Amino acid sequence: MKTKAKTKTIILPIVAAVVVIAAVLAIVIPRTSGDSADAVNAETTRKSAQSGTDIPVFTGNIEINESEITETAAFFDYDADSATVEVFAVRASDGTVRLALNTCQVCMGSPYAYFVQSGDSFICQNCNNSFNTDNIGIEKGGCNPVPITAEYYETTNGVITISSDFLEGYKNQFANWKSF
Repeated sequence: MKTKAKTKTIILPIVAAVVVIAAVLAIVIPRTSGDSADAVNAETTRKSAQSGTDIPVFTGNIEINESEITETAAFFDYDADSATVEVFAVRASDGTVRLALNTCQVCMGSPYAYFVQSGDSFICQNCNNSFNTDNIGIEKGGCNPVPITAEYYETTNGVITISSDFLEGYKNQFANWKSF
């Protein structure tokens, strides 16, 4: 009988330790891996309706690790209280990182004025205009994504920072965005 009592007193602490370790890992592992790895200091994430991937959500400046941007667009949301201002970053064929607001300059205001990537093109979901990756962040005016040019962001030690002040200036254009 003494052996069973000793076994119980040894097993219970071991089981408790395993449960605590599993709980800690369940919290830590999702925060250190996955699609949001290219964002620095994101407050939280949300699931993309189109791809099901995690999109980092910021309440301050958006910070992006430049080295992790690829030919597949990465999306970043800025929470402007009354609206979500979405930014995307993509690597162009010349290797440069291109930045834009994910809304069409002509269709802006429509719930469907956002772009979906298809290969090396971005297609406006409102007017169906197709826009090449190499023109992202360069062309102003017309039916294309709102460019975020060099005067609206800075890069320090490989981290691209887009000012929340710049993003706040667009919250009214995103007020009706994806509200269907």
